Amino acid sequence: MSRRRTGGPELNPRQIRVLYCISREYISSGKPVSSKQVLEHSNLKFSSATVRNDMRKLEFLGYIYQPHTSSGRVLTDKGFRFYLDSVKTITEDLQESNVAIAIRRTSFVGDIEHLLQGMTRILARAVSGFVVIEKPKLDKLVVNSVSISRITKGYLNVSIVTDLGVSVNTTVFVGPAEFDIDNFQRYVNLAVVGKTIGEIRNGIKNVELRYDEWHDKRLQDIISFLQSIFDKENEEKYYRYGLEFIIANEHLDSSDVSGLVRSVENPKNLEMLLSSFGDVDENMVFIGDEVGREELKNFALFVSPYTRKDEKIGNIFVISPKLTYYEKINAYLSFSINRLSEVFSNR
Repeated sequence: MSRRRTGGPELNPRQIRVLYCISREYISSGKPVSSKQVLEHSNLKFSSATVRNDMRKLEFLGYIYQPHTSSGRVLTDKGFRFYLDSVKTITEDLQESNVAIAIRRTSFVGDIEHLLQGMTRILARAVSGFVVIEKPKLDKLVVNSVSISRITKGYLNVSIVTDLGVSVNTTVFVGPAEFDIDNFQRYVNLAVVGKTIGEIRNGIKNVELRYDEWHDKRLQDIISFLQSIFDKENEEKYYRYGLEFIIANEHLDSSDVSGLVRSVENPKNLEMLLSSFGDVDENMVFIGDEVGREELKNFALFVSPYTRKDEKIGNIFVISPKLTYYEKINAYLSFSINRLSEVFSNR
């Protein structure tokens, strides 16, 4: 979140320090925290009775709770929110990390698909979470050129270069008919270069062929070809990676993992989940119940937009167990967003 909070007016400075120590210890160990552990693993100079009293107040206010009568305390969603809003980022340390170097290297890739796929994998490994990167909105991109080459009989490889670089790289089946690829490529480029993808899609939908003209067969071939590339209403909108890190997390049980898998594996379910957060224009974090799904109550979802100059063109989502180092995820996500925005703004 853009605004940092420190527990609200109901907490005094000592209680804020106690809560912060509980948060760090719980996130580090994943186990309930006692007043003894707070004193042993911190530089607090208070008495054990004072810490116990503060913990009772923190429990009353909803920051922590006691899962069992004889156990220590664990964080509630409100406690996780306190921790998120209190920690300092590690951006300076991140600048020198191997992950930062890897992210920086991916930004030199000219192919948008490879760039975003690489960024998805690197970020997922860095945060040990599930990462989803929304593809740039293609409709506003201007086509610079279309390159066509034959793969095998009946199949063509098509690369479309826009003002963001190589934005579409796909295979098209054209059937067994033979034709002059060089001439066909020239006609296709005459039809689309200089237009936005949105204009091309619109034109394909509204075109009316005049079959009394000598070139109508050639025009029909071009229209059919463009439809197979541009008029894809149901194509998947996201790159995603990292379920293996969720499955391996020791603090999640099988119901947590299966709940996430149901929410993200099917493209329609993933679209429903991510669209439920609305049009995000700033870094945001949803913790536990804030995610709005019972099956995801033990997760946190981070979302941040990336831009081209001042125009938003997509979002990056990180889904992590809510028992996580929030400052680490925020720092890696911020670094990734800045690199993507920089690369796209310079094209």
